[in-house]
Amino acid sequence: MTSLKGLLEALAPEIEQELQRHLRGFFGAFIRAYLPQHWSFVTEEGTDTVRIDPSGAVTVLGGAVPAPDVTVQGPRERLEQVLSKREKRAGKVPDLAVVAHTARGRAALEQVRARFGL
Repeated sequence: MTSLKGLLEALAPEIEQELQRHLRGFFGAFIRAYLPQHWSFVTEEGTDTVRIDPSGAVTVLGGAVPAPDVTVQGPRERLEQVLSKREKRAGKVPDLAVVAHTARGRAALEQVRARFGL
């Protein structure tokens, strides 16, 4: 297990709680159309993937998936720092590459990028 996987697993309940609250709300059907999602976090130690299923359940998988919706890549230490602090930023984080590979990944990224400090 990479150290990033442990951090992502610690964040998963918070992500899940917020997402499930929104799924029960007025825009729930709209949000559900963008699920499932797979976000891969790539460091020099390897890849870990956050999976969000259609019910809003969040799990962290060790390893990559064939076609992630979003890839976040950078040095492990930098990713840990950004995900731990989750400071809202005006611009992109230097030395991190954040790429949306699908339309639904792009839409989700636009909504949550600031919450995760990305």
